[in-house]
Amino acid sequence: MKIISREWGHYKTLSEKTRLLVSSFALRSIAHPLLTLFINSFIWRSTSSLPSVAMYNLGFFIILPIGFYVNGLLLKRVKITKLYFVGSIISTISTIAIIFFSGSRSWHFLVYGFVYGFGSGLYWANRNFLSFQETKSKERNYFFSITSVIGSLIAIVVTFFMGWLIVLGEDSSFYTPTMAYWVFGILAAAVLIASGVIVLKTDYKSPAINHLFKRHITPKWNGIRLVSFTMGLLEGIAFFLPTVLILFYLGKEGVLGTINTIVTLFIVAITYLYGRMSKQDHRKPIYFMALILYIICSVLLILLDNPLNILIFVLLGGIIAIFQWITIEPAILDVMDEETNKKVDNRYTFILDQEVFLNFGRIISVLILFFIIKITSEQTGLLYTPLILGISQLILMSFIWKKKIL
Repeated sequence: MKIISREWGHYKTLSEKTRLLVSSFALRSIAHPLLTLFINSFIWRSTSSLPSVAMYNLGFFIILPIGFYVNGLLLKRVKITKLYFVGSIISTISTIAIIFFSGSRSWHFLVYGFVYGFGSGLYWANRNFLSFQETKSKERNYFFSITSVIGSLIAIVVTFFMGWLIVLGEDSSFYTPTMAYWVFGILAAAVLIASGVIVLKTDYKSPAINHLFKRHITPKWNGIRLVSFTMGLLEGIAFFLPTVLILFYLGKEGVLGTINTIVTLFIVAITYLYGRMSKQDHRKPIYFMALILYIICSVLLILLDNPLNILIFVLLGGIIAIFQWITIEPAILDVMDEETNKKVDNRYTFILDQEVFLNFGRIISVLILFFIIKITSEQTGLLYTPLILGISQLILMSFIWKKKIL
């Protein structure tokens, strides 16, 4: 009880508005497995096509920065809380459309990805800005860790039960997997509305948007652009490749949900300990240690026999990947603070600029996968792309830290 009381006291040091953000993010976490993990599994179940899954994610990456830009234009006339709410609604429309209408060609999923990307652009642009605006540098490690831990705890329960409930219907012939997806889609929409309402009813300050593109680029911010691009390289395939590996080699949604639950359990513990015990000078060594371990897992993915290689990569690789954001994102926000001279009104421009380069890296990531598939096969693309992108990120991030960009 003393531990719970102490941790609750630490959580209460956050402002009320910051705690409301945590609550909103937590509700969205309930819908998150369907919006990401299981929508990829549904596309795979419907098409058995890696390019179709990749096209959906490619459409998402292409349109996401455009959603950020349009959101910036709308912020000149519409409150940030309303746009946050609208983004929550639109981001689920493509998910519902895929589940109820599906598609037979890769370009169908590209269009669905466009819709999801636009809604997510509105949502994440405002979420990122509010996270930036409502936190101070000294509490960001804790804020990002606590939101990650809460989201992960929710994901443990939702992912496990969602996966096995989908499979249970198929095995028992009581209902079809598609019917299960329909129900989960409707429930996700309801939760997303509730998540948006929390922010909608809170008086958050909207940024004063003067211009959306940076006119004067400092060398340090050019470095952050490179950091964002590099992060996107590895993160792009992380959106869907582990899901396809599990479904291709190991089983159906039940196995997918179980493995992701195990990964999430480890992430919860590691992330929380990092947030409570880490200091700013820990970011670099922890990041590089995690990246090197990811590369080792990628090598084992190629060398070891199935299913051991898949289990090691998905379990350890998923745990390691989380350190990308919890070590790098606070550092990026600190640089934003320096670049804006603490002026909130300039922050949205930096958030938009970073998002453009992050998604450029994600797009390149998917295109590299397509190229490998084109010259070899889908199976080769699945196994070799993580290693190629992991080594690329190690080289780029070594250069970045050598130049003292972060």
